[in-house]
Amino acid sequence: MSAVAASKAGGEKVVVSLDALMAQLNDLRNYISALQAQIDNLIAELTEVKSSENVVSELKTKAPEEVLAPADRRGHVMLRAKPVTIDSVVVHIGGDNYTELPLEKAIEIVLSKEKELSNVLTQLRKELNKATDYHDQLQLLVNSLIAQAKKQAKSEAK
Repeated sequence: MSAVAASKAGGEKVVVSLDALMAQLNDLRNYISALQAQIDNLIAELTEVKSSENVVSELKTKAPEEVLAPADRRGHVMLRAKPVTIDSVVVHIGGDNYTELPLEKAIEIVLSKEKELSNVLTQLRKELNKATDYHDQLQLLVNSLIAQAKKQAKSEAK
C-alpha cells in the first residue's frame, strides 16, 4: 500500500493511500455506469414522447379510420380500434393521472414534457462529463503512482 502526499492550498499535506484512490476510482466507475443508465432511460423516454407528439400532430392533419392500440406496454398484443373522436386524446398528466384534452392542448403538454426531459438529459450529460473527467484524472494519478512504485521497487532490488 503506497501513500500519496498532496499539498493543500494552505500548505498542509494530505496523505492518501493508493488503496483509497483505487476504491474511489471504482466508486467513480459505478457512478458513471449509473449515470449512463439514467441517460439511456431518458433518451428512450424522450423518443417515446416525441413519437406521441408526432401521432397527435398527425391526427390534426388526417383522421384515421382505424388504429392499432397496444394492449400492453411492449406491444406484444395489438387491438384494432376505431377512434370515437379525433378532436381530443387522453394524455398522461403525471403520476397515475390521465385526462382527455383537445389536440392543441395535448401537444402543449407533450412539448412541455419533452422540454423537461431534455433539460434533465442535459444536466445528466454535464454530470457524466464531470465524473468522466475526474475519473480520467484520478486514473492518470493512480497509473503514475503504480509506475513510481514499480520503479522504486526495481531500484531497491538492485
